[in-house]
Amino acid sequence: MLRRLAPPTAHLLVAIVVVVLVAAGAAPAADARPRAAQVRPDPVLLVHGFRGSSSGWDAFVALLRAQGYRESEIAAVDYPSDASNVDVAKLIAREADALRARTDASRIDVVSHSMGAISSRYYLERLGGAARVDAWVSLAGVNEGTVWAYGCYVLTPCREMVPSSSILAELGDRAPVGATRYAAWWSPCDEAIIPRANAELPGAHNV
Repeated sequence: MLRRLAPPTAHLLVAIVVVVLVAAGAAPAADARPRAAQVRPDPVLLVHGFRGSSSGWDAFVALLRAQGYRESEIAAVDYPSDASNVDVAKLIAREADALRARTDASRIDVVSHSMGAISSRYYLERLGGAARVDAWVSLAGVNEGTVWAYGCYVLTPCREMVPSSSILAELGDRAPVGATRYAAWWSPCDEAIIPRANAELPGAHNV
């Protein structure tokens, strides 16, 4: 029986909020400076993992709002559970453009969970997203594959998550050098990313 890769727990979400704020280079302004002089944070696009949904980010969205992010500055992608990562990456591209358009931001931050790391990296590295993304964050991401995915190999997303998948080979085994900052958080207690260190991404800031 397939296990759903659970959304991030609350304490990890608290940590990632801090990461996004720091990676963006500016926290929401809360002082008495003129509104025109206040610096807004980068809008945030959230990408869930295999068999997840945008509702899995509800606690994280609430934390971002508590930090001063406006509703218009946060977006969460939803995609079918049987969709390929390439198709999801194209959806991410559309959602990223929409988020930038409505906030008038030149660049955004992307926070991904589990399989969302693959599709969001594909957007950055194959669909031109790197020019539009300031910080990319992977939370328990399938960055170098997981043998767990062999258990559901009949499904396209699972075939793309195994360590030998063609999409992972296309993306390469490290974060590209460029303006986008890459960071990956992983846990030695993770039961979905096997081996657990495969949640790391060489060349990124790994925690």
